[in-house]
Amino acid sequence: MYCSFKVLGDEKLRKNKRENKKLNIKGIKKPKFIVFTDKDGTLNLEDQQLSNTLKLITKMGGMVVPITGRTVGDIKEDFKKRNIMLPPIIIGDNGAVVYSTVKDEFIIKRTLENEKATKILKAFIDMGGKSELIRYTDGNQIHASKEQTVKEYYRNSKTAKLHSKIEDKFRKNKDITKITLAGTKKEMEEMSKYAETLGFWTDMDATKFPKKGQGNYRLDIAPKNISKGKMVKAIAGYFKPEYGYICVGNGYNDVSMFKQAIDDGMVAAIMGNSDPELISQIQEYATKSNIGKAVIVPRDMNKANRWIHRTSKVIESHINANKFRGKKQKRKNKAILPNVPKVKVPKVMSNKQSNNTRTPKTKNKEIEK
Repeated sequence: MYCSFKVLGDEKLRKNKRENKKLNIKGIKKPKFIVFTDKDGTLNLEDQQLSNTLKLITKMGGMVVPITGRTVGDIKEDFKKRNIMLPPIIIGDNGAVVYSTVKDEFIIKRTLENEKATKILKAFIDMGGKSELIRYTDGNQIHASKEQTVKEYYRNSKTAKLHSKIEDKFRKNKDITKITLAGTKKEMEEMSKYAETLGFWTDMDATKFPKKGQGNYRLDIAPKNISKGKMVKAIAGYFKPEYGYICVGNGYNDVSMFKQAIDDGMVAAIMGNSDPELISQIQEYATKSNIGKAVIVPRDMNKANRWIHRTSKVIESHINANKFRGKKQKRKNKAILPNVPKVKVPKVMSNKQSNNTRTPKTKNKEIEK
């Protein structure tokens, strides 16, 4: 599962220069390798071993970066609730925001144009969409309706902010990073087409919101030039980790980061319980690319936790091997002593030369007698 980051090359890094300039990551040490991982359906935060894995990766000089469609506030709350150390960087809203937990601030935050966002809201209401099916985020919090079913859905959340008139709050808010609508598959497909005509990025999937068994689909709408893949490219291009990176996920909104990893000669790890079509799509992409790898995370691996742990141990063995080779070379260099100054060694004289050599006169009178 180990891949060297060297395959990325200077040429691609130069192309990423504009993306990297937007990043201002201070107070975070350059990692030796990075694990970009989705959360839902990928990480099991209830697993006690996860905390040990994160500590191991940190001790090795690596870094775990959650990259999810959820808000930054959601991720922080989930980690803190289970006493799991917060990662230094969190990527939320499918790449719309990048947050530093070290500085407690957003590094990148891309919002929707208020005028266009309002058009989306109007189109949804005009087609019969209910207010309880409207949600939006500001990068940190989820904003939703105070309808009873929604209250029940978010009963355990500390980051969800519920409003009696969600539509009014929506129109006034100019800091929206993502809109999430829900409805039938046909309705969400229509809204997706309309949002794309306005220049927005969309992602659709089945959802249990606001209640299980309703057969709803959710539609995420975000700024055009955002994706998980773009943020992986930017973060990896900024840090240039010596031992590369891996991307772990299970959904269609992870496709962009899977492809980015493969393009960079890294590892795209797909959960074994993902849609078979998604798995075959990424495997085929990796085969055609012939640069990076696509691997399947077995279903019995307690989600991705154990796979990440084992892969980290493999990387650790490479790091230790390189350290050993470095020390060995250092000892070899010391034995050579390249900086020892040249010393003139006197020539050894022959016996004949020795006999012909005059004995110097001595002033010692005892010897003369």
